[in-house]
Amino acid sequence: MTTVFAGMAASLDGFIQSTSGDLSWLNDAMAPGEDYGFAETERRTGAYVIGANTYREMGGSSGGGTVPTYVVTHDADLASGKNVHAFAGDLMQLFDTVRADIDPGKDICVFGGGQVLTQLLDLGLIDEIGLSIIPVVLGSGVPFFGAMASSTKLELMDCRPFPSGIVALNYRVARPTG
Repeated sequence: MTTVFAGMAASLDGFIQSTSGDLSWLNDAMAPGEDYGFAETERRTGAYVIGANTYREMGGSSGGGTVPTYVVTHDADLASGKNVHAFAGDLMQLFDTVRADIDPGKDICVFGGGQVLTQLLDLGLIDEIGLSIIPVVLGSGVPFFGAMASSTKLELMDCRPFPSGIVALNYRVARPTG
């Protein structure tokens, strides 16, 4: 079964970007030789769903390869490149379409900012959340999550500290049984 997983890095005080938009604090924290799970993410991913702001920040460079990438945006001209598709419709429909189009042994990676992740979590579309806590306090900025309709209970799957001070937390979204 296809798993929808999201990954994000945040400051210790819960921001994914500084107020000025500077992301150097993130790159400065990473140490050569530390495996933060990037290779595993690439291995398991059959498609990416990316928020428009994240796509812009990456310079539109994501998804230029063989893995289909869906950019959630109302700007049809934003997404360009091989295997890159702009999407501005019902998110439930998007995930149904993506699940049907990818190899059943692959997963969907959500790589976007707090707005997209918050919407998908509210819709019950996220199965796992990976969060890398970066050892910096920004004081203000773009929060990891926006306002949500209700709380979401998570179950810890894995916690990995790194010598650089980064801590990677992986959670499964707890689903009601019954």
